[in-house]
Amino acid sequence: MNCKKVYLYDDNCSLNLNPVKEFIERTFKIPVIIKRIKAVVVVKGLALDFIATKKSIKEDPDAYAIIITVRLFGTFDNIDRRMHLRSAFFSYPSVISLSGVVEAPAKPREYYLAKESLAGSGFWELEEAQLKQKLKGRFIDYEDKRLIEVVKGLAAQAMFFYLTGEPFCRAKKCRLYNAHWQEELIYSQVKNRKFCARHSKMVGKLLLA
Repeated sequence: MNCKKVYLYDDNCSLNLNPVKEFIERTFKIPVIIKRIKAVVVVKGLALDFIATKKSIKEDPDAYAIIITVRLFGTFDNIDRRMHLRSAFFSYPSVISLSGVVEAPAKPREYYLAKESLAGSGFWELEEAQLKQKLKGRFIDYEDKRLIEVVKGLAAQAMFFYLTGEPFCRAKKCRLYNAHWQEELIYSQVKNRKFCARHSKMVGKLLLA
């Protein structure tokens, strides 16, 4: 698919997106333009209103748009008939949620076991901070320095979606791995930071196309 440039939309984003811009340009050899906008991502309750969001972005047939937002959103899953929080939604444009990176992938099991045992006791709010300190490093939290690396990986998934139609990889050692747990996310995006052999070759082929 023809892509002459990428628009990286900063929607009330708390991050410096220049490292993401440099990552996309270095990896895919496509120029990136950062645009600062406000409240473009639209939700109804928690559900992402993609149609309204898309209308806020000016369409360019030669460009791809990726929105980085602080807004938390979810999408409805027709299989289990439930709303699920999302760290990213891949389409035209794609949307990456900083809050979703924190809230969507599951934290370590100990976190939920403790929360369940303290449910209704009134002590959870007091204990949560101590538990987070105990589990520090095993999940991404707000204002986490590792967040930028995760956003790079999600941006790579968005680019693969746009260029190939498939954003994910089954290999946990790949930046395209669709992590459902925070520890998986940290492994693929922060500790490993690489594409698997198959997707590394695909990047090379995309650059030659």
